[in-house]
Amino acid sequence: MKMVKTLLMLLAVPAIAFAQEEKSADEFKNEGNEFVRTKNYQEALNSYKQAIALWGDSIDAATAYNAADCAKRLKEFDTAIDLYKKAIENDYRADYSTYYIADILGKQGKDDERLEVLVDGVEKYKEGKAASFINKALVKEYRDKAMEKYQEGSKILAECQTAKPEQYAEIQSRAKAEFKKAMPWIDKALEVNPTDANTLKVQASLQEQLK
Repeated sequence: MKMVKTLLMLLAVPAIAFAQEEKSADEFKNEGNEFVRTKNYQEALNSYKQAIALWGDSIDAATAYNAADCAKRLKEFDTAIDLYKKAIENDYRADYSTYYIADILGKQGKDDERLEVLVDGVEKYKEGKAASFINKALVKEYRDKAMEKYQEGSKILAECQTAKPEQYAEIQSRAKAEFKKAMPWIDKALEVNPTDANTLKVQASLQEQLK
């Protein structure tokens, strides 16, 4: 009987030791913060993920944001987007999270989704540094789309260099059609920022081509 009790006590020791070694969510969070300080972003992300899993619905939004930043640095883009969304849901640095989501979507080549995020961000965030970043990104997005049409029009005009004089009118007509397609994008950009110098330059060039 004594041997059975001794055996049970020995079996219980590892379980007690394991229980003592378990970490809390806050401990994992602090561990992640330390890894960030040493720029060990992979280990930081691993620790943050364990903290988030333990918190469940009672997530610490700052940790979600920090984890998203680590994932972005590691180019784990889908994970980063999910974590930034958690930060937004919990109203923590929602403006910056929105900007970074748009940036990631651009890196992924998801231009339509990026545009939607930027448009939504400009509507929601009117002040602050992140709002300025979102504003500039949206203006550039619109201006780039205008430039695509501008360049198409310019390529068509270049055909005049090898065309016969009687073909000029038809070539110029096709070029103007492309220049006209650029104007709505310029209008959108100027709605967001009426004083953007680069956009105004493109607008002036388009207006000259459309004379």
